[in-house]
Amino acid sequence: MGRVHLAALKTSDQISLAAIVEPADAVRANLEGERVPLFASPQALIDAGTAEGVLIAAPSPAHAALVGQFAAARIPVLCEKPVGVSPEDAARARDAALRADVVLQVGYWRRFVPKLRELRARIEAGELGEIYQLSCMQWDQEPPSASFRADSGGIAIDMGVHEIDQIRWLLGEQIEWVTALAAGSPPPEATSAADPDAAVVLGKLSGGAVATISLGRRFPHADSCWLELWGTRGYERVPFMWDADVWSDTSDDVFVGAMRAQAEAFARAVRGGPCEGAGGDDAVAALTVAAQVAESLTEAAAPAPSAV
Repeated sequence: MGRVHLAALKTSDQISLAAIVEPADAVRANLEGERVPLFASPQALIDAGTAEGVLIAAPSPAHAALVGQFAAARIPVLCEKPVGVSPEDAARARDAALRADVVLQVGYWRRFVPKLRELRARIEAGELGEIYQLSCMQWDQEPPSASFRADSGGIAIDMGVHEIDQIRWLLGEQIEWVTALAAGSPPPEATSAADPDAAVVLGKLSGGAVATISLGRRFPHADSCWLELWGTRGYERVPFMWDADVWSDTSDDVFVGAMRAQAEAFARAVRGGPCEGAGGDDAVAALTVAAQVAESLTEAAAPAPSAV
């Protein structure tokens, strides 16, 4: 994700890259071509005193501590989702930012996809009537590495939080109840039953609508995200990212464009503007539902008790 964010920042005329923190010596050496100061630790960047804000793209388990460290130094933070791997992690990060009175924006980039922003405006205007159902799909071409999976928290926390935040943001409703089933058995490299390669989630929303989430890690196309929405006045299908090589420096325009718009919104918030992206409360809400999904996946995979 750090590479993706760098590619997006380079396309912005509103943000200047001040420095990069990279603890791995070999990776840091490969970044020398960026022609900005390179630091081996967050504290070294803090001590330099040159950053107006920081974008955290570290592994998820490190998010909460990093947000706390930068917040204590009164440096605003744009943190990659999901801000930890548990609701408690996200709450610690949110509370640290609140105590320090600094901006904490969370990297739910779909809030900056033009097609989704347009759909949200139409929903708010009542063009689609009462919403019956929203179905969100996210399918990656290939599973992540075993080392990544070991710390990711599982498919709901790694992937599903995007759909959870997207549902809450699009409809302005809370997810009050969820259940989930894995499609197939967890692969050998999965660390728990909460980390299958495919899963389906069913949720009930506070306004009465039903939501479904389809997650998968083996797809004949490159990474793809789309949604379908049914209302009393209409139906929409929005394939807002399709067959996108999101890990290349020339990634899909929608992905890079949303990343750039997200960072520019963060910069405006740092300079006193309104926070246009997701915040700490949104991170807590998404991880709370994701943890419930993970629990449901685990319970569904447990063997049935033997009959006496």
